[in-house]
Amino acid sequence: MPELILAGNEQQTVPVVISIAQGLGYEATQPSQGSIKLERGNLSKTLLLGAMAGKNFHISFTFDIGVDQHGNTWLRFDQDGALGAVKGGAIGYAKSKNAYADFINAMRSETTRRGLLLGER
Repeated sequence: MPELILAGNEQQTVPVVISIAQGLGYEATQPSQGSIKLERGNLSKTLLLGAMAGKNFHISFTFDIGVDQHGNTWLRFDQDGALGAVKGGAIGYAKSKNAYADFINAMRSETTRRGLLLGER
C-alpha cells in the first residue's frame, strides 16, 4: 500500500487528487474527514456478470489522508484485492489489481508533472 507525500495541505492537494481520479473514470464517494473512497464501474452488473462485466466491472478503493510534521499531505492508498476475487473470480482479482496499479502509476505521474509529488514511503 503506497503512501505518496504531496506538497501542500489537504485543502490544496485532495481536490487535485480527486480531479486526477475523475479523469481516470473514478467517482469520489463517501468523503469523510481523513478518508475518501473511489469507485468506477457498475456494482450490480459486476455481481451479476462477474469479470465478464467488461468496462462496467466495479473497482473501488480508499485513500487515507493526513498531514506530516512539515505541513505536507500524505495519501495512503488501500485496495482490497480479495474483493475483486469475490466479484469476478481469478479474472476479477487480476482486473482489480491491474486497475489499482494503473491508478497508482497515473497518480505518481500526474502529481510529478504538476510538481506536487515530494516522495513516497
